[in-house]
Amino acid sequence: MSRVRPIIAASLFLCLSACPSPGGSAIDEARDALAAQDYIAAEQHVRTTLSQMPDDTGALDVLARAQLAMGQGAVALATLDRLGRAGGSPEDADLLAAEAHLQTGDAGAARDLLEGQESAEAWRLRALAATLNGEFESARSAFARGRTASGEKGKLLAAEASFHLSRGDITAAEEAVTLAQDTAPGRIETLFVAARLAEARAEPLLALSNYLRIIEIAPLDRPALIAAIAASERAGRREVTRHLIAYGAQTRPLDSEFVYQQARVEAWDGRWGAVRERLQAYETELAKHDPARLLYAEALLNLGQVETARAIAAPIIARRSGDAEAVRLQAEIEAAS
Repeated sequence: MSRVRPIIAASLFLCLSACPSPGGSAIDEARDALAAQDYIAAEQHVRTTLSQMPDDTGALDVLARAQLAMGQGAVALATLDRLGRAGGSPEDADLLAAEAHLQTGDAGAARDLLEGQESAEAWRLRALAATLNGEFESARSAFARGRTASGEKGKLLAAEASFHLSRGDITAAEEAVTLAQDTAPGRIETLFVAARLAEARAEPLLALSNYLRIIEIAPLDRPALIAAIAASERAGRREVTRHLIAYGAQTRPLDSEFVYQQARVEAWDGRWGAVRERLQAYETELAKHDPARLLYAEALLNLGQVETARAIAAPIIARRSGDAEAVRLQAEIEAAS
């Protein structure tokens, strides 16, 4: 808990300043960004090199790893193919390709590539393949084998923690998170599962501190930013929520999620006309965003357009009958009728 204040301060300073740092060549900056886990920056830097030298094997290697880290399995497979044709396949090419196939949902192809491999990373990928196929006991066995295998184990332990969290096994998750923190405390994967564990234990301030540490490492990490916004609200840190939303809007001005988030801030301030105008301008982009549509209906309600609010809210309320916000808005519409 004591770390939350300095982490918040550092993160918000980062958010407000966001100044690029000087560096060397584009490929050197890409490698540095990859090592620092800032995968978006790594991809941006490496594309500068590839625009001039499309078959540069070092650049293609960094690009493939960055794409995998961002969960872009299909494009990573294409990049790995380019890398192979350029004659630069790395020693762990099969492991990289296996993970890429898993990200596309092809557990069979991943397993074929892992044949005969015994490293901790190979067992992590086998565990993920088993999970993808619903073979949960096989996944547990693979995680256990990975713990005693050779090689770096941070990603294995974080994946194991995520596996247990997804199945509600908090005790097993706690053990895996502790081991991951001992092994790789600064890895984004470790911080993310630590945040999820804190959420499962109803410790939103601790979850927030972990999400903010991820944002310090990777300023454009969208899942961490959205999770931090939610955690800061649950922790009652509304001032932090406002700063994080402002940062998201600044760095992702065309992202419809942050259009909605900005509208929420305007609603907190009672600026219902501004809420209507903002959401109306992005009505097409937000057509399937139920919370945004409910907020739009609430804005219309507060501006006296009761029947229009009812018409917009009704189908969403029907879909989300157990949602507290939907129930609240329905009651307010009925009271205004």
